[in-house]
Amino acid sequence: MKLLRTLAAALASSLVLGAGAAGAQPAFPAKPIRVIVPFAPGGATDQVARLLAAQVSSELGVPVVVENRPGANGNIGAEAVAQAAPDGYTLLHSTSALGFTAAFGQKVSYKLDKNLAPVSLLIDQPLLIMASNPLGVANVQELKAYAQKHPGKLNYGSSGTGNLTHLAMFVLLQAAGIEATHIPYKGGAGAFPDFIAGRLDLFADPINSAYPYVRDGRVKALVVTGKDRSHLLPDVPTASEAILPGFQMGAWQALMAPAGTPPEVIARLNQAYVRALSDPKVTAQLAAQGAVPKATSPQEFQSFLQTEIERWKNVVQTSGIKLD
Repeated sequence: MKLLRTLAAALASSLVLGAGAAGAQPAFPAKPIRVIVPFAPGGATDQVARLLAAQVSSELGVPVVVENRPGANGNIGAEAVAQAAPDGYTLLHSTSALGFTAAFGQKVSYKLDKNLAPVSLLIDQPLLIMASNPLGVANVQELKAYAQKHPGKLNYGSSGTGNLTHLAMFVLLQAAGIEATHIPYKGGAGAFPDFIAGRLDLFADPINSAYPYVRDGRVKALVVTGKDRSHLLPDVPTASEAILPGFQMGAWQALMAPAGTPPEVIARLNQAYVRALSDPKVTAQLAAQGAVPKATSPQEFQSFLQTEIERWKNVVQTSGIKLD
């Protein structure tokens, strides 16, 4: 009888342990992670996302697959992630476009502060403010002189109304006292042929895509919008030096997850991306693109994002810029 009781107790204990093991969740990550890039393949954001995905895959021990979902200035991809399961297996690799959506109060199916959770800021790429060669100006002082001599004649292009290149040019031209007509394009690739031909006088673009045109002498770099001069173009002054003291901004990229993702999963993802951004091979490849690693904690990124939104809200309100 005693033996039967002992066996019964052992059986009950094994059943409890078995039930606990069955209910336990596998350690994260246990399957491939999907990173949605809300822009076209081959662009600046896509390049960085794929570079980091390969490194993070090695860090986490699972495939990290990049999926492109372009459209609506990044909002189609953002909406997909906002609606995904909050388990850490669907992430958003996006850009400063997130802040502009909020600053302009665009109507989208998600709320940035309620449906997406910050993981980390990733990189920052300053813009180059450039002049066409036919314009014949080599620096900001010559541009100011040209504007005074030819009032109402200048124009400038952007990659789209209300995006980073438009707002940066607006702020800097206003600070320099230069009047120019805005001509929006659907992306920088469509603008460069007109810019090189001189049909556009001025243009701003992230340094990684603009640098080859400057390096080859097809356009002239006037200023860079980063905090410091770029090692790619050390003779080109910053916007703070040449136009507006204290001004700095860039085309930043960041990682977000669906709201409700467990804190420990967010922490693991943050750790993996922070390590990836400190890898010498990764930093060398980013440097070649003029990008600066900007890894942060989730809390630091949240604070940064809110500051960016308020900054551009003020620009939107004072400029009267409206989205098409």
